[in-house]
Amino acid sequence: MTKEFALIPDRKEIAVLTKIYSIAGKEISDELTKIDFANYLELTAIKTEDRINTILRRLNRLAIKWTKKTVPIAYTEGYNKSISILNKIGAEKDPFYEIKKHRNSVDTFIDLTAGDLIKANMSIRQNVATYLTLARKSYSGIQQLQAFDLRDEEIIAKLLDDAIREGASRGALNQLIRKHFNRKLYEQAFININGRNYNLIKYAKMVARTRLRQIQSEAVKNSCEQFENDLIEISDHGTKCEICIPFEGNIYSISGKHPTYPLMTEWPPYHPNCMHSAHPTSDIELRAREIFD
Repeated sequence: MTKEFALIPDRKEIAVLTKIYSIAGKEISDELTKIDFANYLELTAIKTEDRINTILRRLNRLAIKWTKKTVPIAYTEGYNKSISILNKIGAEKDPFYEIKKHRNSVDTFIDLTAGDLIKANMSIRQNVATYLTLARKSYSGIQQLQAFDLRDEEIIAKLLDDAIREGASRGALNQLIRKHFNRKLYEQAFININGRNYNLIKYAKMVARTRLRQIQSEAVKNSCEQFENDLIEISDHGTKCEICIPFEGNIYSISGKHPTYPLMTEWPPYHPNCMHSAHPTSDIELRAREIFD
C-alpha cells in the first residue's frame, strides 16, 4: 500500500469549520449564562433569544459559504489523485462519458453538507427556546417542566420533588437547577439530531470529515467510470475499528464481473469520522506489486 492512500489526515478546511462553530458555541453559552433562574425577567430572555438568533443566522451564512468553497476543492483533489493513478496504470478514457456528472456530484454534496449543518443549527434554536421555557417555568414554580431533553425532565422533576419535600428555599432550588444546566452550558451540547445531543465543535468536525470523505469517494467512483476502470482498493492503516476491519486493504470490482475480486457494495466512509479512502487499481498494477514486494 502506498503511503499516499493510507490514513487520510484531517483537511485544514475542517479546522476552519470547527473554529466557526467553536466561536458560535461560546457566544451562545455566554448569552444563556446571563439567564437567572431565581430572578427571571421576560425582557432579558427575549433579548437573549434575539441575540442568539443573530448568532445562528451568521452561523448559517458561514456554514453555507464554507460548504460551497470546500466541497468543490475536496472533489477536485480526489479526482486529480484518482486520475493520476488511472494514467499510471494505463486506463483508457471513455470518449462518451458525461462530463457534467462531476458538476452534478459536487452540487449534490454541497446540498447534503449544507443541509446537515443547517439542520443542526435549527436544533440549536429549538434547544435554546426550550432552555428559556425551562427558566420561565422554574421561576413560576411549575413542577411539570418542559424538558431540555428527556434526561433533564427526570432530573429536574426529582430536584423539585426533593426540594419541596425537604422544604428547601427558592434560592437553594435555583442553585440545584443552575448546577445541572451549567454542565450543559460547559459541554455546549446544543445540537440535537435524532434524539441525541452533540457538542457544536464535535458535530461540525464529524459532518466535515464524513461528507468530505464521501465526496472524495464519489470523485474516485466517477473517475473510474470515466476511464472505464473496474478495480478499487481500500486504504490500509492498521485500523482497530470493527466496522472497518472487513474492508481495510481489500480489492473490489465496481461492476462485480471480475473473476477474482468481489462486488464493491459499500464505499468509504463506513461510519461517521471514518478515515478510510478508496483508490483505483488494476490487474496489471497488482501483479507488478506482487513482483516487486
